[in-house]
Amino acid sequence: MLCRASPTIRVVRTGIVGMLACIATAMPAAAWERPHGDGANLNFENIATAPADSQRAIKVPNIGTIGLGAGPVIAPDGTIYVGNEEGEVIALHADGTPYWRRKIADRQNIVASPVIGADGTVYVVGTSQAKDHRVDPPVTLYSSSLHRFTASGGYLGATPFPQHEHGGAALAPPNIWRYQGKEMVIVPATYRHRNMDVRMIAFDPNGVVVADQLVTTIVPELFGGNGKPAWETVVCGLTIIGCIGADFERSGGALPSGVDGVGVFTYALGGTPFVVISDNLHDVVGYTFSGGAFIESFRVHDKNRFMRSAPTILPDGHTIIAVERVKIDDDGAPVGSGEGGAIFSGPNFNKVAPIGGISIPYATPTRLADGRVLLLESAEAVTVLENNAVAARVTLYGKSIVSPAASQTHVFVSMPEAFITLDASSLAEVSRVSWTAGGTSQPAIGPKGHVYAIAAGTLYVFPPPRQKLINPPTAVLEPAAAGADAKPYKPPLTMNGNRLFACEELDQDDCGKGDYQTIADAFCKKEGFIGSGHILVDSKKVKAETLDGRYCSKKKCKVFEQIICANN
Repeated sequence: MLCRASPTIRVVRTGIVGMLACIATAMPAAAWERPHGDGANLNFENIATAPADSQRAIKVPNIGTIGLGAGPVIAPDGTIYVGNEEGEVIALHADGTPYWRRKIADRQNIVASPVIGADGTVYVVGTSQAKDHRVDPPVTLYSSSLHRFTASGGYLGATPFPQHEHGGAALAPPNIWRYQGKEMVIVPATYRHRNMDVRMIAFDPNGVVVADQLVTTIVPELFGGNGKPAWETVVCGLTIIGCIGADFERSGGALPSGVDGVGVFTYALGGTPFVVISDNLHDVVGYTFSGGAFIESFRVHDKNRFMRSAPTILPDGHTIIAVERVKIDDDGAPVGSGEGGAIFSGPNFNKVAPIGGISIPYATPTRLADGRVLLLESAEAVTVLENNAVAARVTLYGKSIVSPAASQTHVFVSMPEAFITLDASSLAEVSRVSWTAGGTSQPAIGPKGHVYAIAAGTLYVFPPPRQKLINPPTAVLEPAAAGADAKPYKPPLTMNGNRLFACEELDQDDCGKGDYQTIADAFCKKEGFIGSGHILVDSKKVKAETLDGRYCSKKKCKVFEQIICANN
């Protein structure tokens, strides 16, 4: 359940609105070095993967408590880095075997994903808080620092965030800005005093603070006489606060991750990078950086919508933000209406109509290899956008607060009771791995095709395809003989050891070659191949099971006698 509030929020804003319309092509991802894959938060890795399979999974237990929305990041050599709330940075090899484990100083917690610099430096943000009872009423004092590690685990030190009265609450993940050989680590933070300031803090690779940019100032005003202190009635779910008020695993409810950070985008033809931030209230703001300071390039203020995600910046320069429509409650205060959607903003200001009429999408949008965009809804579904308009809606039968991770061939969604794999083209479910206490940690995809997901303090490592693809399949395979790039399954069995049912409908009506080919292809993709070749089907008195766990109820069921899976 998203915690609600009843203030009027007045935002103090400065700056100019700029416009830049330029068409660019998609850039291939090199490695999942940032919390959402790349600087633009596309949640996409340009590599082929295999469906998640519980029988092939490697489980790495005891990785600690992972903050809501946080997940692993992956270096180009395949090294995995995870930060936990116990203040540890954990490094693992691509297959999940241990590498190193270090604890940050100052008794701080790590509640967001790390980020990896160009030279391999690993950056994490640590935050702690304490009550100051010297004033009445007591105030919460925050202490945040940027910690730096070498790729091999050497501790390079920590830099405190700038102090503004009560310190900064930096609960968002860092992102990396790069331009002309220079690099900055950018972290959003909130500072509470009489009002609330949303700021972006930028550090150079040595940890020196190079910019401290005020984004918005929020002035709370109370309605309804609830008697609570002002800060307890500010809208929960701020992107850079992460105000979560319920137990996701226990309730099964959909909560905003709330800690998704900024987006960094450079047009494919070059130019100064843009830094885009959503304050999760009414503003989306874009900046460039020049002369040692951030320069506001554009600002979109929408009093009729709450911004509910970090920005995903598409290759054409349109920023897409998940939103919730505002309504006015009985006390005259703006609150969330429960109706979700998405809006588009700069740096490309060619007008795109907003999306509406769906349940609230809290997770940062995901872009697929073919250009479609996924909005993960709170109502156990995903809305599919094509050419920036709704094209389809896919039911997931489960909830999540974190973005799906997409590869060339698959889409991976973490949910409380299962980790599911969708086919990237059809978005049909191809596998479901049961677990507990999932749905709160961002999945990641490694540069070698591994898939990483976290549930209940355990890292799951799903291996890559047996033979990697350079490009996703585009055609149905012709019958193939078993050879170096093929494997016969005689007979193919389900994960429960039952015979594989060859029909899509359990009553076997209208079952024929179309069903056989579809199911055989799905089976082979689940095994890490790109499709099926030769198949044999017969009717037998056996226990026959579908790939999604349903059983044939007939005395004699059509089952596969043989499937040859192939990679060419």
